[in-house]
Amino acid sequence: MISIEKTDRELSPAPPLAYTKVMLQRLLLSTLVVCCASLAAACFPATSKAAFIGDAEELRCGGVYPVCQGQFAGCNLDEGHYVEGAFPGSRKVIVETPAGDWKIKVKLFLDPEVTPRFPGTEIEVSWFEPGCADQYRFLLSKDNTTAGDLFERAGRDNVFETQHSVIERGDHLVSVFSDATTRYVLKIALIQER
Repeated sequence: MISIEKTDRELSPAPPLAYTKVMLQRLLLSTLVVCCASLAAACFPATSKAAFIGDAEELRCGGVYPVCQGQFAGCNLDEGHYVEGAFPGSRKVIVETPAGDWKIKVKLFLDPEVTPRFPGTEIEVSWFEPGCADQYRFLLSKDNTTAGDLFERAGRDNVFETQHSVIERGDHLVSVFSDATTRYVLKIALIQER
């Protein structure tokens, strides 16, 4: 007597060809989705203009407000507002601080949709104490030890930030200049120092 053993393969029938095709298509589709998501995360900016603005309201900044002798600003900018503009050029705003020690943070969203974009050779941010007696300055210049272009410093999220402490309460002139070519959204933040 000859005994024939059946293997597991012989016990279960092979899946139909249509089923195999469907499974292969699902595998390819899921792989494609994962690859596209990875590329999108690497290519698209992490911060959109809308996310940067948040619930702040746009402020037209075309006025001429005297801040101190020979210095004028376009508007009073607070944390609940933002200003749009374009470089090359400068923007001067008044930022009011209450009593105490504060840092004024300048935040610029650099529009990635503008073409052509050119990093220029410098960006300068100046903070003045009330009356403009004292000035604090940040300079990013290709000729400076803080070298690098504006877009590199802004990074993948297109947000450039710098801050400085001010001592006196009152109206502070804040001036931003760059020879870069781009559109921007300017916001400020007040940070109380302990």
